[in-house]
Amino acid sequence: MSESYLSTIWYRVENLAPRLQSQVTVHRHRYRGQPWYVLHDHATGRVHRFTPGAYMIIGQFDGTRTINDIWNNLADTYDEDAPSQDDVIQLLSTLHQNDLMLYRSSPDVADLLERHNRMARQVIKQNMMNPMSFRVPLWDPDAFLTKTLPAVRWLLGGWGILLWLLVVTAGGIAAAMNWQQLTADLSGQLFSTQNLLITLVSYPLLKALHELAHGYLAKQHGGEIREMGIMFLVFFPVPYVDASSAAAFRNKWHRAAVSAGGIIVETFAAAVAVFIWLDAEPGLTRAIAYNVIMIGGLSTILVNGNPLLKFDGYYVLADIIEIPNFSTRANKFYGHVIQRKLFGAKQMKPFNATTGERIWFLIYAPAAFIYRMIIMVGIALFVAGKFFFIGVLIACWSLFSSLIKPSIKHLYHVVTSPQLRKVRKRANIMTFGVIAFLIAVSALIPLPLRTDSEGVVWLPDNAYVRAGAPGFVSEINVARGAQVSPGETLGTLEDPSIRSRLELVEWRVEEQRRRLMAAEASSLVQADEIRASLASVEGELAREQTRFAKMNISAEIAGTFEPAQKPENLKGRFLNQGDLLGYVLPNQPDTIRVAFRQQDEALIKTRLKAVEVKLAGHLETTIETEGLRHIPSATDQLPSPALGQGAGGPFQVNPGDENGAQSLERFFMLDLYAPDDLASAAFGTRVFVRFDHGYEPAAFQAFRRARQLFLRRFGA
Repeated sequence: MSESYLSTIWYRVENLAPRLQSQVTVHRHRYRGQPWYVLHDHATGRVHRFTPGAYMIIGQFDGTRTINDIWNNLADTYDEDAPSQDDVIQLLSTLHQNDLMLYRSSPDVADLLERHNRMARQVIKQNMMNPMSFRVPLWDPDAFLTKTLPAVRWLLGGWGILLWLLVVTAGGIAAAMNWQQLTADLSGQLFSTQNLLITLVSYPLLKALHELAHGYLAKQHGGEIREMGIMFLVFFPVPYVDASSAAAFRNKWHRAAVSAGGIIVETFAAAVAVFIWLDAEPGLTRAIAYNVIMIGGLSTILVNGNPLLKFDGYYVLADIIEIPNFSTRANKFYGHVIQRKLFGAKQMKPFNATTGERIWFLIYAPAAFIYRMIIMVGIALFVAGKFFFIGVLIACWSLFSSLIKPSIKHLYHVVTSPQLRKVRKRANIMTFGVIAFLIAVSALIPLPLRTDSEGVVWLPDNAYVRAGAPGFVSEINVARGAQVSPGETLGTLEDPSIRSRLELVEWRVEEQRRRLMAAEASSLVQADEIRASLASVEGELAREQTRFAKMNISAEIAGTFEPAQKPENLKGRFLNQGDLLGYVLPNQPDTIRVAFRQQDEALIKTRLKAVEVKLAGHLETTIETEGLRHIPSATDQLPSPALGQGAGGPFQVNPGDENGAQSLERFFMLDLYAPDDLASAAFGTRVFVRFDHGYEPAAFQAFRRARQLFLRRFGA
């Protein structure tokens, strides 16, 4: 019921005798157990949903009865439960705005011409308001789809679904098994000249099959497809069909099937392409298959098939959970809560939604907004990395359409909406007060400034026991787990050629010395020549003696000896110079080596106030420590493979690196002092590190990160 049962403007409509347009049909649906009446306008393809109460009025529109007669009849029948005159006027306004009814005095031909002109103007306006995605209708495909439907009908039933399940499941498993190879150098492969040229052909063709699937499924269940054309999506032409007639289907599974048609076709094509890609040799066929995988697989999962974006997946979800206009109603629900609960507009009618719908609205609206912003920013950055101007254009339009335009619209509503006329002052104070508060908080109030990274409990370089010279392991002098001291011999290498060379050089030295003694008594010039030759041979002897001494492998530090392999497996094995024999583990770690990204280098170097670490497996314990030394040069070699993404670390590594330690980005490293709390930590254990840089307002922090993002991605 409205605020007033009677209306002061009733005289304007009471003598009208409306009827529904001839092209409008009525369908009775049930959503979440509640009956609703759907008016399907076949001229525009639009559908409109009304409550049973509204249909009590609409159902009496026969062109002979006046509005006043209809209302009086309802008032006599339902008494105080009858709709008010304002309710009736609001319903008439909705029907008129959507061109769903005619009056006794309005000729059909003139009305149809006016409707056609208005629809044309509306299409132009929509295209102007959204230049990143505008449509150009070209063709009425209904007759073609009707004629060719028998040829594909078997694919639209149970056999088609079974085939799709088998192929997509097998293709998904194959893709998962080869995921690393599929996603290696993703941006490089997607934006290669060859792939872009392939996309110019494959994308429209795949989208044509996508749209035909919508059309055939709609025809299968009795719908009409009256419009097909070209949609310029970010200025790229792709086909589209208008399958909105499916919204009039009574069976929700039929509606969901039409919405899911494109997803089914694209994922099927992607699954087939996976097998072709795995089997084909490098070349054009493999490149086309990879392109189809990315378009039909990855883009479907992230965009078209994801219900958080208003594409096919969204309509499938809305039909299955039986909430038409899901996204719009979710946003309106939040607006209603703000106006009624925060602004105090108690005169507003309660929001028409069941408890289950309200739960969906509470979850969906914020989740969809966050995901939409992540996708838009991600696409803009991804594209701008290769095509700067296009990426910036997408980012600016996304910012305008998703944030600036809705914000202006909401602010205008607060300032001018008649629904808030009684609480306008409170609404303005709360709205603009919250905006001012958020600006003040972000720009003036200091917040903790932190950066996080990861490192490992570091085993010092002198703890690695390596062969000083090539040779065969003849003896391991120390048992596994034994305590050793600096200089203690851990193992012995044997190389007969070194001993032979050493004896040979010793004899050559002795020979040169005797020749020198003889020459000094007979010729000083000859003695000088022999003396120079002796110095050369003595230098060679020193080198051989050093090499021979390195056949004994000694510990450089005190600790516990841990051979790289079992001692019995090491004996008799040949080691090249530098090959690992084992480790001498210090009794307690003294260093944590941390890797951090270049954008954090200035903060860590100039504004480091404190450092906290947490050991993997013991995240409940926070340990304070301090910096030990800063390694000044950037590198791409991780201190441990544990810091790579494959092992759960933060750094993406080069797929071609066998050790998994070469990062795709250069970074800096810092050594931290390992406190006594980490005395029992194993070397190589992952450590989570938080650097404290004091306090700074959130706006300044956000500006720094945005500036770093532009510098890193675009050099701008």
